[in-house]
Amino acid sequence: MSSKNRPDQDNLEESSLEIQLEENLPTPETQELELQVNNIRTQPGESPLSSNQIDILKRYIELKETEVRDLREQQQQYQQFTQKNAVKIDTFVKQNRLLAAQLDEAQRNTARLQAEMEEERREHSEQLTLLKSDFEEKLKQAGATQDQMKELIRKREEFKEKVREDLKRIKLKERELENKYELLRNDTQTLLDSKDKQILELKKKIDALDLELEQFDDRLRETANILNGVGAKKRRLIETLKIAISLLEDIDKENLGVVPESERKAG
Repeated sequence: MSSKNRPDQDNLEESSLEIQLEENLPTPETQELELQVNNIRTQPGESPLSSNQIDILKRYIELKETEVRDLREQQQQYQQFTQKNAVKIDTFVKQNRLLAAQLDEAQRNTARLQAEMEEERREHSEQLTLLKSDFEEKLKQAGATQDQMKELIRKREEFKEKVREDLKRIKLKERELENKYELLRNDTQTLLDSKDKQILELKKKIDALDLELEQFDDRLRETANILNGVGAKKRRLIETLKIAISLLEDIDKENLGVVPESERKAG
């Protein structure tokens, strides 16, 4: 079997290394920001936010938006990885079908050669039987004269020589057929061994890919939960920022001697 018909057994292994999803573990900076944001969240609603606290909230929002972009990029990379491997798996299946067809063809050739060898042996056996019968018949018909005896002896020697030549030719033909059969049998066994090995390796790789896809599904679900949580936190932070901005505007107006709008309405 030609090596160009064999599937590239390393393609799937190399593809499995093309993409690695990063773990979404919180960094020390993220942990510190979350702790500071939680401290800000625990303050009374009427307490004004300092400029430092507002900066903390802005950095926290930017950090979470960056995490969301990273997760989306990872999701897009894994989708490309999955599509590429689906094409390679389809290639493996087609190559496996080609190997099966080649094996069937080799088996048919083996059966045909065996039938030809049996037919050749049968024909030579019939020829030997006819020669022997003809020789014995001529001996029976031989007369008593010396010339007839000599002729019969000569013909007998000719028959013997012909039989010997036929036997040599038969043995040579048998050796040729046996050599062809042995080569075909070895090639057939090689095809069988290669097919079984490649099917087993392909099954292992498909099982590994299925497991990897299941793990990625779990990661996607976790990512969706994280995105939902980030969205909720983002909405709460926006509300907090609005309140903080309003409080800062009131403070600025008080510093400028302007009565806040809320006090004018109360008056």
